[in-house]
Amino acid sequence: MSFKDNLRSELDYRGILIKELSGKTGISENTLKTYLRTNFVEPKATNSVKIARALGVSVEYLVTGGTEKTPQIPAETRFVAETFNTLSENDKKSVIALLKEMKSHR
Repeated sequence: MSFKDNLRSELDYRGILIKELSGKTGISENTLKTYLRTNFVEPKATNSVKIARALGVSVEYLVTGGTEKTPQIPAETRFVAETFNTLSENDKKSVIALLKEMKSHR
């Protein structure tokens, strides 16, 4: 995935608007929109660092979608894992049972 795709995925996952990211980074909304419109415009290193810090991810993740040590984990998968970890033990057991049932019907 490209910088544009990874940035869009993180913004969607975190529910952050361009305006909010602009406020957190000091990067203009127009500049951020440019990064999201095309694969051919990637930010300067300083802007990449500001964006990564504001989103709580590494610059490498934004640029490549992963790191050397960590496999790429899509935002949707992280959401499922984070949500699962907030469930009660009974709810976790129910989710696991449901997933096993769904897998057996493939």
